[in-house]
Order: sequence, then C-alpha cells, then structure tokens
Amino acid sequence: MADPTPAQRIDQVIRTYIQACNDADATAIAACFCPDAVHYGPAAPKWSGAATIGGNFADRVRKRGVCWTVDQLLVDVERCAAALEWTRFDRNGRIVRGVDWFVFEPQTVRIREVRPYFAVAPNPELPRQELQDFDYAGRGYATNAPR
Repeated sequence: MADPTPAQRIDQVIRTYIQACNDADATAIAACFCPDAVHYGPAAPKWSGAATIGGNFADRVRKRGVCWTVDQLLVDVERCAAALEWTRFDRNGRIVRGVDWFVFEPQTVRIREVRPYFAVAPNPELPRQELQDFDYAGRGYATNAPR
C-alpha cells in the first residue's frame, strides 16, 4: 500500500481533530497540534499551546453539548494549509455554520494555527469584527479601506 499523499495526510489530521473534538478527547485533540499551536477566535482571546487547545475544546464539548461535521474540505499542499466548512450542532438543536482556516507545520503535518469564521449576523455595536489577538497588519492584511 502506498504512503498517503500530503493532501491525504492533511485531510486525515483535520478529520481526526474534528472527531476528537466531538469525543471531547483532550489528548487526541492536542495530538493534532504542534506544541506551540494557536487557535484564534472571534469572540474570545486566542488559545495557545496544544494542551490548552485540547483541554478547552474538550471542556466546551462536555459543558455545551456541541459537535461538528466536516461538510467541505479544501487542501492546498503548496501552502500547507486547508479550509474546512463545518456545521456545529448543540443539544438545544441550534445550528451554526462556519469555515476554519488551518495552517500546518510542513514536517510533521500537525496543525500550527486555526482561524475560525462563523456565519452569524454582524454585531453593529462592534467597530471591528475580527479575530481577537490576531496580528492583521503584521500578516499583511488590509487594515484600512482601499481608496
């Protein structure tokens, strides 16, 4: 049997990560990440470190009764990145849809960074609706409207 391709390896890590989240398995979640990985969020400060990410997700699943599906998955091997379209369900029947942007460590194919984006109504009270703690300017993202 041939070794999996880089795209297949990335795909498998994401699917393993989502299943580990659904199982509230902090150890299995952490194993999908580099030790110094970062998980950003739009409504909360970033989580830093594989163990923190694993523990926080496992705790969230147990407390809130949430689970996710893998709806669509696009892998860019050259950039060692992927986009996951997902659906999150909770115990009250609520559904949230979104997309996660993943960046992988090329040598280990472990997750180095996750940036989630949710399909929810904008909050008119917030002047900036973006990921907390993410260095947009430092990464070359526009921070002002084009003229």
